[in-house]
Amino acid sequence: MDDLDRASELEQKQRQMALSSHFNAKRKTLVISALNCIECDEKIPEARRVASQGCQYCINCQSLAEQGKL
Repeated sequence: MDDLDRASELEQKQRQMALSSHFNAKRKTLVISALNCIECDEKIPEARRVASQGCQYCINCQSLAEQGKL
């Protein structure tokens, strides 16, 4: 293994460590979704809470909020 191979390997390891650090920090800052809609108190499905981190409304109320009707 020559110097270029070692340098390339080191760069790859550093890149992997930086990406891992970035994504670990991002995971810590995720906002928790509400269990129930803050408008109508309907239960927010688990799939929605996972897919839309930090959601506070059910699908219907979110749609109304986006239309400015809430």
